[in-house]
Amino acid sequence: MPNFAERRRSRPLRRRWGAAAVVALLAAAACSAPQGEQPGAAKRPVTDVLGRTVEVPLPAKRILLDGARMLYTTALLDKRDPLAGIVGLPNDLEQNDPDSLEQYRAKFPGIDKIKRTGQAYDGSFSIEAAIQLRPDVYVVSAANYKAAQDSGIVDRLSRVGVPTVVLDYFVDPVKNTVPSVRLMGALTGKTAEAEAFASYYQAAVDRVRSRLAAAHEPPTSTFLWRAPGYFECCSSFAKSNLAALVDLAGGKNLADDVLKTRQGTVSPEAVLSRDPDVVIATGADWAPGTSAKPGEFIPLGYSEKGPDARARLQAIVQKQAGFSGLKAVREHRVYAAWHHFYDSPYNFLAVEWFAKWLHPGLFQDVDPDATIRELHAKFLPIPYEGTFWAELP
Repeated sequence: MPNFAERRRSRPLRRRWGAAAVVALLAAAACSAPQGEQPGAAKRPVTDVLGRTVEVPLPAKRILLDGARMLYTTALLDKRDPLAGIVGLPNDLEQNDPDSLEQYRAKFPGIDKIKRTGQAYDGSFSIEAAIQLRPDVYVVSAANYKAAQDSGIVDRLSRVGVPTVVLDYFVDPVKNTVPSVRLMGALTGKTAEAEAFASYYQAAVDRVRSRLAAAHEPPTSTFLWRAPGYFECCSSFAKSNLAALVDLAGGKNLADDVLKTRQGTVSPEAVLSRDPDVVIATGADWAPGTSAKPGEFIPLGYSEKGPDARARLQAIVQKQAGFSGLKAVREHRVYAAWHHFYDSPYNFLAVEWFAKWLHPGLFQDVDPDATIRELHAKFLPIPYEGTFWAELP
């Protein structure tokens, strides 16, 4: 679900063994051949999204991922086998995007054989399991990098020859999406594929940006409603993440003037008093056992149906006290978008949908439904199906 790195203090690394065993494992790994040294793999410098220059064997043959949703990127780069070279990842797809997991599992059943090593932000990362995988590189999200530093993950991996590389779709997606795709392309040896997607992505974003610039229309006041049914009302993003995409698409994100952090809670009273022109909620198909309340979130994803998503969106709006009187509700300008655009190179689709909702006259000819089908046909190894957006009936 939403990345909690901004809200939680990092926890100590999980320890399954005693301290002596950990020390022995680190010593043994350090005395063996460097983790990144594969036959014929020369170390070359790469610059990550934080501006860090890191020496990495390229292409990396054994990649350890901080988030399973980085498969959204590897899938763009290798339609034949998006799992190639991935030796470890956490279980965030199982928890937060089981729809996508089922799509990939059906075509690439090897996904279940990849070692689950946990995540830095919640203390579930196992340094012992990570070292045993002999990775060439550890790829971490910018939102989780500080937690990985504070908990000692970056330092301990470095001691046994495993560099850490940072990519980002969460903190500053406008700036970092294209560099992140190119970075993953360099790590996997899929630079041509990365450039093809980068050009496609940039053309879509530039089309929105240039049209808005030429029109000189004022920004549309917007409440970005983060995962209702997963959080109590009214969680949102500010000045980053999907909030940055709202601003890019010609909106004025309500939470930017309310929250002091990148994500947090806006009171219902604040939403009512500001009476936004547009409300955009997010939804997904979260697994049982997460904070998502069954039957209370907006179901979006590969296995979801449009009528169900619309009905749930309507029920959520009607249930929230006072929201039926909002201008956005009265004028039927309430929408929902797939939550996982928030941490994905597919976020340009959110830009198209947001632009169309915020400035319908200006983007009447833009068809995000056609774009998402084209994305799957051109770049992805799985078919397009399901529902990734909804609007108030």
